[in-house]
Amino acid sequence: MRPNIELPGWLEACRPDDALYADAYEGTPAELRALLKTAIAFSFHRWPLFDDEQHSARSSSRSGFRHSESSDPAGWIIASLGPGFSSPARLLAALIPAVLAGVGRILVISEAPFTPAVCTALELAGLEDSFLLQGEQMPGLYEDLRALCTDGRVLAFPSADGHFTEAQQELMHSAALDGMPRLRDLPSPRLLCLHEADSFSERSLRWLYPDAELLRENAPGISAAYIADEADEPSGLPFVCGPGMEACWPGPTPEFYRTRTCSAFLFQNNDPEALS
Repeated sequence: MRPNIELPGWLEACRPDDALYADAYEGTPAELRALLKTAIAFSFHRWPLFDDEQHSARSSSRSGFRHSESSDPAGWIIASLGPGFSSPARLLAALIPAVLAGVGRILVISEAPFTPAVCTALELAGLEDSFLLQGEQMPGLYEDLRALCTDGRVLAFPSADGHFTEAQQELMHSAALDGMPRLRDLPSPRLLCLHEADSFSERSLRWLYPDAELLRENAPGISAAYIADEADEPSGLPFVCGPGMEACWPGPTPEFYRTRTCSAFLFQNNDPEALS
């Protein structure tokens, strides 16, 4: 069983005022909020909610083996946002699967104030643990959480200029040295947009992915395609979405936030556990 992750006492002073999120939410047009809500709902449609703990066992005299497996959610996540990061769709695509996986604590941190688009996404997703930290505070947060539970995840999202800060790089380096799973969001993705120029869908994509390169024709390196008509679906692309689903993005699956263990033994006919 994963331990209950209590936040370090010093962290509370780094929590922004709640009014920041409420104001961002109210200042975001309803049609853009609706796109983010659709993306969240699609994640719940696409994947099931995981139980906190899952266990299974199998014993077979025919194969000659017995084994047991378990699956547990990570104890915590640190999602570090570079200054000016402003893609609510990519942030939700990374964090909603963690909610579905049952992660205990999802912390979103930044060295600079969160953008209104990010605040709106956090408000809609109900992710309340977001904090403004100085760069030198990030290693302390990582070590405090790791002392409570060694099974965590570290995510990094780039600054508005497409780079990662020194503190973010240090955080990812520490996680790498500890063998902790990491996810690095790639800046400036290439998107295929087959909607009419200056349509609502195109304007939405520019708000949802402000650093993206929008293309009108299929080309190498496209991460996702947003099309106006299902009949025009291009082949061979990793992720394709229709109208109203512009905020959907091919992020990690909930499995990224689960840790699986397996124990295996040879089947023995005189083994009471194997015969039970």
